[in-house]
Amino acid sequence: MKWSLKLVSYAGIPIYIHLTFLLLVGWLGMVHWMGRGSLEAVIAGIGFILVLFTCVLLHEFGHALTAKRYGIKTRDINLLPIGGVARLERMLHC
Repeated sequence: MKWSLKLVSYAGIPIYIHLTFLLLVGWLGMVHWMGRGSLEAVIAGIGFILVLFTCVLLHEFGHALTAKRYGIKTRDINLLPIGGVARLERMLHC
């Protein structure tokens, strides 16, 4: 996807993060700083969004590993501010 940076590959699946996700993290940090004015609030806010997107990444790996069980290869996983996308090579209707 355009505007995506490769983070790492795991189990042969490249993981990308969209640049707008980084804007979301920065915005949340700024909101927490302006709202409470402490570094603890900023860390808590950013930490929450990172834990949330770790869950999204695990969810997408669920799709990818299930597809692998049925012989369908996953091209990549892309994390976006609205969630994640696991791009599969093909899907056959049964």
